[in-house]
Amino acid sequence: MGRTGTMMAYEQYGVKPDIVTLAKALGCGVPVGAFVAKEEVANAMVPGDHGSTYGGNPFVAAAVNAVFDIFEKKKVLDNVNEVAPYLKERLNEVKAKHSDIVDVRGLGLMCGIEFNHPVGDIVKKAMEKGVIMISAGKNIVRLVPPLVITKSDVDKFISVLEEVI
Repeated sequence: MGRTGTMMAYEQYGVKPDIVTLAKALGCGVPVGAFVAKEEVANAMVPGDHGSTYGGNPFVAAAVNAVFDIFEKKKVLDNVNEVAPYLKERLNEVKAKHSDIVDVRGLGLMCGIEFNHPVGDIVKKAMEKGVIMISAGKNIVRLVPPLVITKSDVDKFISVLEEVI
């Protein structure tokens, strides 16, 4: 939710899905799952078609409400749309200096840095310097920073990345 610069990733592609599923980001760490359906799809359901043991839990509902409040009050999408291009620009600057970086790709604040070698050591060294990143396969560093990341945070990350490459 919000990571691509729009509330839902499908909005980036001009499609209008009949059903959208939501989970992790909806509760910001509180376990939750939900789906949203077009009216015609929802009207095809009858009571009992969809249920769950903990559905409607007040604690979880409050957490979801808080997430939406924060998105609105903190202008999270505005931040993603401001910082994501800056992150991509900085990553491409690093790529221009390092021939072992094959590609920088992604959408919004979901990026991958593809190397021409395994990235395990890069990930390990970054963690030793306080930067958490993970790999996606053997040769790709996957970046999914917090949606409230700042340009200053990006600069600190880039500094560490250049140290550990």
